[in-house]
Amino acid sequence: MRARQIPSAPGRPRRLGVAVLTGLLATQAPARAEPKLERVVMVARHGVRAPTAAATVLETRTGRPWPPFPIEPGELTPHGAEALARMGTYLRSLYTRAELLPETGCPAPNVVQVWADAAANRTRRSGQVLADALVPGCGLVARHGPVGALDPVFDSGRVCPLDPAEGLAAIQRRIAGGTAVTDKASEKAIAALKRILGPDACKAVPAACLDGPSTLVATPTGPRIEGPLALAATVSENLLLEYAEGLPAEQVAWGQGTPETLAALLPAHRRAADLLRRTPEIAAFRAATLLRMLADLLQGEAPRGLGVPPLGARARLVVLAGHDTTLSNLSGALGLGWSLPGQPDPTAPGATLVFEVWRHAESGTRTIRIRIFAQTLDQLRSARSLGPQDPPVSLPLTIGICPARDGGCDLETFATKVRAALPSVCLR
Repeated sequence: MRARQIPSAPGRPRRLGVAVLTGLLATQAPARAEPKLERVVMVARHGVRAPTAAATVLETRTGRPWPPFPIEPGELTPHGAEALARMGTYLRSLYTRAELLPETGCPAPNVVQVWADAAANRTRRSGQVLADALVPGCGLVARHGPVGALDPVFDSGRVCPLDPAEGLAAIQRRIAGGTAVTDKASEKAIAALKRILGPDACKAVPAACLDGPSTLVATPTGPRIEGPLALAATVSENLLLEYAEGLPAEQVAWGQGTPETLAALLPAHRRAADLLRRTPEIAAFRAATLLRMLADLLQGEAPRGLGVPPLGARARLVVLAGHDTTLSNLSGALGLGWSLPGQPDPTAPGATLVFEVWRHAESGTRTIRIRIFAQTLDQLRSARSLGPQDPPVSLPLTIGICPARDGGCDLETFATKVRAALPSVCLR
């Protein structure tokens, strides 16, 4: 007997049932799995240091007295160590939530490894500060090479040097006609510093007047800038260090060191760093060992090559404690760029480039994402605790050498492009 078809109720079309069924099936479909953080490599600048030149030397160059720091020239200050520890503690909390670090107890041996530049005490100490902050109470030792020795991880330029003439030509190709060493922003910064130093400084030391052209010269160790830009770059960075160290306001920039003033002066430092450290040809040579290491470590392999440290493939978190030059070289070689709110120095003390490897469960592919973390001027000056209500600056970065995918760059593509960009003379 044929079943009788039941007519639809008035005002309720049959497609409503199809829509309801489709909705039910959609709610029962499994949610797309979120990518999982697999490993991280951090490249950090050391904490706040004293100027590398003594106060008497700076006075000779500027004609103005400089306040003393509570530490020898070039050394990490106690205040700088405290501010750096705050950054390390914040990063620990971040990567604990991402399940890269355990909430309690210590990670398994060699899962977290720290390597610091042996050439300077400030980097060796900064490496240990970060080790203690990231895995507190675990006795993790920040390792390094022979004290005072050149470490090619942080400067490959002396292991596989770029011809000085080629380095000079690379910079000249970036500037108008090969002569415009300064740009508009750095010229304004030089003029602002000249006003701060004042006419008395000019009478005492002609160089303090910051007059005349800035020039590029070739030296056996690479290109160098001479003239007003060179002086302004050094002085502006040292004035920022005075502020970040927490010196009394009347001592910072001779009583004129407000954040606004420092922001007006720092373009001189940024311009010099951009030309000398971020020019891609120069950056690729100076960061060659580090770049090769990154490609290996991010792929879960033990690093290979000339002068690489004994870091194991088991590491899920590697910290490399270096310098502002380290960050600038990586920036130039990888096509990274950033500007930090509240911080006029893009490679400020404690600034940390973070390379994150994310695994996508459905496809099994891995992507790399790069972020920059840095404290603002006021966070550095106060060395206060950082947290959700007062976090450091954190920015995702576009990777110039690698196309983006799923919020990052395919890891295999990234590693291939990095290795292909290495100068052949550095591949030993």
